[in-house]
Amino acid sequence: MSAVRTDILADATGAKRFLDAAVGLSTELTTVTTQSASQVLARTIPGFRMRGINQRLAVWDLFVIWHWAAMQLSTSPPATMRNLAHGGPVFLPWHRMYLLRMQQQLQRLSGQADAGLPYWDWAVAGGDLPAAQQLTRAPWTDTVLGPSRGAVTTGPLADHVVRIEERDDGLWSVPPRPIQRNAAVIVPTLPRSTQVRAALNSPVYDRASWDIGVSSHRNLAEGWHNGPQLHNRVHVWVGGDMLPGTSPNDPVFFLNHCNIDRIWESWMGPHGRTYLPTDNQPGAPSGHRLNDAMVALLGQSLTPAQVLDPSQWYAYDRLP
Repeated sequence: MSAVRTDILADATGAKRFLDAAVGLSTELTTVTTQSASQVLARTIPGFRMRGINQRLAVWDLFVIWHWAAMQLSTSPPATMRNLAHGGPVFLPWHRMYLLRMQQQLQRLSGQADAGLPYWDWAVAGGDLPAAQQLTRAPWTDTVLGPSRGAVTTGPLADHVVRIEERDDGLWSVPPRPIQRNAAVIVPTLPRSTQVRAALNSPVYDRASWDIGVSSHRNLAEGWHNGPQLHNRVHVWVGGDMLPGTSPNDPVFFLNHCNIDRIWESWMGPHGRTYLPTDNQPGAPSGHRLNDAMVALLGQSLTPAQVLDPSQWYAYDRLP
């Protein structure tokens, strides 16, 4: 059944459903432990071991580990900041698959087969506002995401639990703690609507050398071009748990990525459901080609070709 993804600030019912699910999935323990997860990851990430305490992991923790692990897997040929989920063409389709798996968990937990992940339009409801308002206006209130700075101990996410964190020496399993944020410290403002329009007007999805240095729709959306912008800037602006590879610890991760996915969906309107590189493109990085299997930890792996049209799973209430 196809879901409708709505603006978290315009759909109170959808917002509550998502925030309740975020807390539920972070407290729903699985049979996976940090020790067993470490053993699995060590088979694909040379020298990997998870430090810290051994504990049972929740469903949400597995999404955190999945995202972090994908960032440790490099491409061939290698390129700066490029891995099997970021820094190249697969950035948008990989995260579309990742969001789809979280949406399926939302549907399972809520019992609503048509439940859609919400998005946060951080340009209109953030970057286009004066800098001071960006820190205090919704969603940074106790009716939505809680505070933009410090430990999130009030609001609907007060009981959301973090167990996995990235440190300089790798991945750590830590005693359960609340989400941490540190907004507007590294960069002062969120992305603006003019930057969204620039990404929408970019004529090509991606191009050689398929990395963070090219001018393309993917790279503008990801935010490396004159960055950090768009997607990257939101991560950096929120800071705290949104900054490292374990950024899915903060549910705002999914609101950010749904908005980026929404921008990509809008771009495909005038430009078609096209993707580059194709399978036979010279010099294209492994794992980023049209029919390459994308890294999956939860659910079946998909290819970029399989997610170009998401209409069987969801649509957006409106496009930018």
